[in-house]
Parts: sequence; C-alpha cells; structure tokens
Amino acid sequence: MSRVRRFRNSNFQLALLYAGLFTTSILVLFALTYRTAADYAAQDEADEIDVEFVAIQDEAHLAGDGYLPQIIANHLRQRSSEHAAYLLEDAAGQRLAGNIAARAPQLGPQNLRVPVDGQWRELRAHGYRLANGDYVLIGQDPRALRDMKHLIARAFSVNAAITLLLAVLGGVIISSRALRRVDALGRTTQAIVAGDLSRRLPLRGTDDEIDRLSANVNAMLDRIEDLMRSVRQVSNDVAHDLRTPLTRLRQRLEQARRRGDATPQELREVLEGAITQVDSILETFGALLRIAQIEAGGRRRARTTLDISALLSGVAEDFAPAAADRGQLLLAEVTPGLQLSGDREQLTQMLVNLLDNAIRHSGAGARIVVSAHASTAALEIVVADTGPGIPAPERDNVLRPFYRLESSRTTEGSGLGLSLVAVIAKQHGATLALADNGPGLRVTIKFVKNGAAARRSDAHVTLSDAFVQR
Repeated sequence: MSRVRRFRNSNFQLALLYAGLFTTSILVLFALTYRTAADYAAQDEADEIDVEFVAIQDEAHLAGDGYLPQIIANHLRQRSSEHAAYLLEDAAGQRLAGNIAARAPQLGPQNLRVPVDGQWRELRAHGYRLANGDYVLIGQDPRALRDMKHLIARAFSVNAAITLLLAVLGGVIISSRALRRVDALGRTTQAIVAGDLSRRLPLRGTDDEIDRLSANVNAMLDRIEDLMRSVRQVSNDVAHDLRTPLTRLRQRLEQARRRGDATPQELREVLEGAITQVDSILETFGALLRIAQIEAGGRRRARTTLDISALLSGVAEDFAPAAADRGQLLLAEVTPGLQLSGDREQLTQMLVNLLDNAIRHSGAGARIVVSAHASTAALEIVVADTGPGIPAPERDNVLRPFYRLESSRTTEGSGLGLSLVAVIAKQHGATLALADNGPGLRVTIKFVKNGAAARRSDAHVTLSDAFVQR
C-alpha cells in the first residue's frame, strides 16, 4: 500500500483535519491559560510587595523612623535567597539602606534592570513615599513567574505534539484499514467487470457506510444478473420458438415459388397463410417489446386513479361472447366502487391476457369467474377457471417467456401471456400467485398499500400503488 495512497485517503485527511482543529483549540486554550496565569502571578507579586511594605511601616511605627535602615537591613537578610531588592532614601535623595544604588524616586509599580548582589537582574518593584518624606523601593525577582510560564508552555507544547502524533498514527491505522477494504472492493469489481457476475462485494456486518454501500451494490448486481439471465433465456427462447414458424413460412413460400402450375387461387391461399404466420410472428415480437418496455420503464406514464371494478366488468363483458362460442360460462363477481392507482393501458392488457389465457386453455363446459374484493390492507383480483389447470411444479415456469406446457403446444399462442401479466403486476408493486382451483387454475393478483391498511372513503383519492373502496 503506497504512502501516497494512504495520505490521500479521506480517513487520513479527516484525521489530520480533526488533529489540526484540536491542536488549534489547544493553542487557544494555552494562550488563555498563559495570559490568565501571568496576570494572576503578576498581581500576586504586587500583593507580596504591598504586604512587605506594610510590614516595614508597622515595624517603623513601633520602633521609630530612626530604625528604618536597620529594619530594611533585617528584611534584606531574611530574603537574601529570593534575590529581593530594597532601597531607602531620605527626602534629599541620600541612600540610607538597601542593596541597590540610589536613584531618582519613582512612585508606583515599575520594572527595573539593576545590579543586585553583583548581577544584573530584571525586577518587579514598587516605590513608596513614607510620612516622614523618606522614599522606599521594594523589588523582587519574577523568577517564579518565569518558571510558571515555562512550565505552562512546556506542558501545552508536549500535549500538542502528542496530539499531532496520535492523530497521524490514528490516521495511518484508520486509512490502512479503509484502504484494505477498498482494495477488496476493487478486486471484486474488477472480477465483475471481467464478466464474473456471480461475485459480490464483501460485507463485514458492521452496518457502516461501506457495508451499506456494498449491500446496495450487491442488490444491484443481483438485479443485473437476473436481467442478464432473463436476456439469455429470452434469446434462447426466441431462437427456439420462432425458428419453427419462420422455417414453415419459408418452406411454404419456397413450394409456391417452385410450383409453376399453381393457379392464382392457390397462390392467394399461400400468401394469405404466409401473412397469417407473419402476423403471428409480429404479434410475438410485439408482446416481447411490450414486456421489455414495461420492465425498462419505457412505457411508464403518470398513474391515475381508475375504477378497477368498472374496468374488470367491462373486460369480462367483452370476453363473454368468446367464452360462449367455446361453450364456456364467464361470470364477473366484482365488488362495485373499487379504485386502484395505476396505468390503465397496462392493467387492461393484464386482465385481457388473463381472460384470454383462461378461455383458450379451459376447454368446453368450463366455468370462468372474475372476481375482485378489498380488505383493510389489500385489493385482490382473481381469475379462476375449472379447466385442466397447471401442475404445481410448472407454475413458476409458465411465467417465463415462451414456456408452454406440452398439453398447450397444439393451441394458439406464443407463451408470452402470463409473462406479460407477471411483468405488469411487478410494475404495479403487486404479487402474482398461481394456485389449484380444484379443479382448474386460480390466478390471484394482490395489490398492497405499502404494508399499510387501506382507507375507506366516499371521496375520490389517489394512492400510489394502493386502493380505495367506497
């Protein structure tokens, strides 16, 4: 893992950013602490000098002003280790006592640089005027203040350095772990790009952002793999199921071309048969195109709330004569006033395919019932017949394009009817179930309102993938 990649890693950069912010906070805190401590120490030194002056005044008051030089000398001996400075001058400016040279009197706080005990020192001092006119200057070495400042600066410097070091180390560790995951994702995606659609991005089970992204990508790959499998299956089915009618069409036309003695009537019959076969092939391709468009969302339009009860009753009424011609009974048992939000054209196509499939395969004497009803959470459309039905192991297969049962291969149709029904149901968020009707087949399409209970109202409302029963 290269250093450049590690340093460019967003986790590493984020760690450095937080380290910079934290270090800046430390520096601001240091400045505030340093300033506060310095002011406090300076005030403490000034208070100590004031206390020292008050003590000298009290001793002079008890012993008399004549003892001031002796008092100054005593205080100087007591604080010799502290490098304290004292100066006593009379009103004429004559030095009477102390360890610094005479100087022009200056009252109040001041900073001095004077020789004390043979060394030049920086002093914090304060000048006072006594009642008898004498001038007293008391100063002390601010070494404690300097030591405290150095201690504070050293402590904050060490903390800032440790913070930066830990941030860099943490950034390296975090970025290394992140890059290992990214490398694993990269290897997997490279294998997928190379054509291995069975590979999936690894999950750690931590439910972090990378895990959630990987799970979404895996779901997308599952969908892509299903689509690719469907494309291959449809391609194979198209090649297999359309080869026979195209071969028959070519043979019929070839035979007509070779017959030199064919009458115009015979040629017309051949052409009419060819046109019929071409129409059947075009119908198959049209159904395939509709399935592809619906699955891809190409024909998705704004959904409207439609009266599904009226739509069901109308389709059933249209198909009743066709059922009667085959000796079948078609009944509609639909609860009035049911409404569904969806694409009217697609839903009509779905119902037409279901009834056409039931009529075509049920046989004479069959009873076909179209029903619809709503509960508090779902709306169900059911088409049930008393025909031969579909064996349980075959019920999933008949939803595939071009799949036909052996018993149905002699009947008309392309094997795309139920496939189109399944696609439209999925497009509307509905579930499609095939079951035994005892005897016959029972097809149930269930529309659920996103897992919530349906509402009943006398007013017209529009619900996405939901329904309302008046």
